[in-house]
Amino acid sequence: MIKQFEISTSVQKQLGDYLATNQTDLKTAMADETRNGEVAAIIHAGLPMMVRKIYSLEKMKNFFWTKKELMVEFVAMRLAAAEKKNAKKKR
Repeated sequence: MIKQFEISTSVQKQLGDYLATNQTDLKTAMADETRNGEVAAIIHAGLPMMVRKIYSLEKMKNFFWTKKELMVEFVAMRLAAAEKKNAKKKR
């Protein structure tokens, strides 16, 4: 289900700010249970309201933690795709 959604520009910024503030990278943050939950919360907040109602924050935190290796790759790919898309817009 999560593959259907792009990471919005505002979520990219929030995530980037979060990682910079905590002086960490995505992989390291996802390996720590507390930070993993915080990353999940940032991404969850950027989902459409209907999806947030169906897929609760607690479910998302649990999913991100149990599938952390998969999610770090997925989030990194989504961020890279969004950056590439933004770079094309600037041209």
